[in-house]
Amino acid sequence: MKLIVDTNIVFSTLLNPHSTIGEILMNVQDEFIFFAPELLKDELQRYARKIAAYSRLDSKTLSDIEELVLSTINFVSEESISERSWTQAFALTKDIDEDDTPFIALGIELNAKLWTGDKVLAKGLAKKGADSIITTADLKKLIK
Repeated sequence: MKLIVDTNIVFSTLLNPHSTIGEILMNVQDEFIFFAPELLKDELQRYARKIAAYSRLDSKTLSDIEELVLSTINFVSEESISERSWTQAFALTKDIDEDDTPFIALGIELNAKLWTGDKVLAKGLAKKGADSIITTADLKKLIK
């Protein structure tokens, strides 16, 4: 199953690699294929100091975990996403959180659900009838 990984999933894994989210992202690649827009890497760099402060891990350990996490994700250039997917995604996210548009657009492009912990986004999309979100609880049920 193809899944788009939201930034908050990666942040959660870096802050607690032994959590359910971390275990799924780092240890279940045989059941899921993870994708993310290149933007996710930029967001990681932007919040690197905050992640380091909250993780309470030494820099080497945090760097190793980040490298492992990023190696599980197939990154896709935003430029390779079709205009149709961008338009549909923006229509879905414009009054919820436009910052999520690249993730939703990639999901539309790849016919994949977005794995996120963002409850506001999930509720907003559900109100619009979009079935584009999958939660950690949903994934736990799918794991063999």
